[in-house]
Amino acid sequence: MTPWFRIASCWMLLLVLAGPSHAQERGLLLGLRYDVPIPQPLPYYAGTADSLTQKAYRTLLITEGGGTYSIAPAADFLLVPRPEGFWRVGIKRSLYNDWVEDFVWATPEGTSPAYAGIQVFNGENCQGHRAQVILHAGPRYLALDQRSAGYCGGAAHPWFFNTLAVVPLDSTTHIGLPIDAVLGEDAREALEEAIESFVERLPEDEQEAYVDAADPANWGMIHRNGGWQIIGRVEDTEAATGPHFTDLPLDTPLPSAFEPAPSAALWRRIRAFAPNTVDAVVAPGGAWLVLVRPGRLSVHPVEAGRIGAARMTQALPPGARIVMTRWASGATLQRWIRRIERLATGS
Repeated sequence: MTPWFRIASCWMLLLVLAGPSHAQERGLLLGLRYDVPIPQPLPYYAGTADSLTQKAYRTLLITEGGGTYSIAPAADFLLVPRPEGFWRVGIKRSLYNDWVEDFVWATPEGTSPAYAGIQVFNGENCQGHRAQVILHAGPRYLALDQRSAGYCGGAAHPWFFNTLAVVPLDSTTHIGLPIDAVLGEDAREALEEAIESFVERLPEDEQEAYVDAADPANWGMIHRNGGWQIIGRVEDTEAATGPHFTDLPLDTPLPSAFEPAPSAALWRRIRAFAPNTVDAVVAPGGAWLVLVRPGRLSVHPVEAGRIGAARMTQALPPGARIVMTRWASGATLQRWIRRIERLATGS
């Protein structure tokens, strides 16, 4: 398989980025999730509507200094900066007869990822899958979308579910932390209020299909409309053809590590400038922004509220979505650049 980035060009670019003239630059470590082709149909459960797609992950380093912009491919996985150094994060898909299962892994650089294999019982007796998708990667937590469906021989009936989960980065087999353990009791109340309000708005004959109480562990974080949002999920427990659910934005403050979404006025300008924009990231202070559109990413200056022409572009694979945004400047950014330079040269 051809490497996603060419080592020589990346090496030359990083030599420029690391120079002293860029000491005051600001950088964005951008994590992306995208779709990759599946060479042959995988086993699936409940018909073609329940077939699986394969997800993969990339990291880019985007920098700006003195009006000069650069995009450097960083890794064909998520490269997550933590206080003690970078961690690598990804998902391994395994296949055992008619059972497909994804395993999330996270490991400090310099160590090999460890993940459990498919249990023999599932591989020998079950048809179906357990798929996982990373929605957010941060220095402490991962937010996951988890989907499972299948049937095991001798069981009374099949199963299917879609749930969200937030797990510690260093404990990816965790079943999921309740929202109040991460964001506090006010966030749990916001989740309960959002679900109660959603159910109350439904026709009376539909309300019984939804759970009476919010599951405090069924929540996550997602990047949309230019910023991070906290979401909770409510499921229709009586759906007979598959998992039916609704994700609800929660009225709860974002942690300080998350950049706020752009103002409504700026988001309208972004959509007017590029109507096919899928998502965006606005630099702190608002001097430039990154637009994600089908098939490409572009970097634009913003002056007096006006979005300028693209200064840099980067081709993107199908279905690219933002899963990580980490900003740095000064000494921290220079450490990132040096580390990515070593990664590019294999040192």
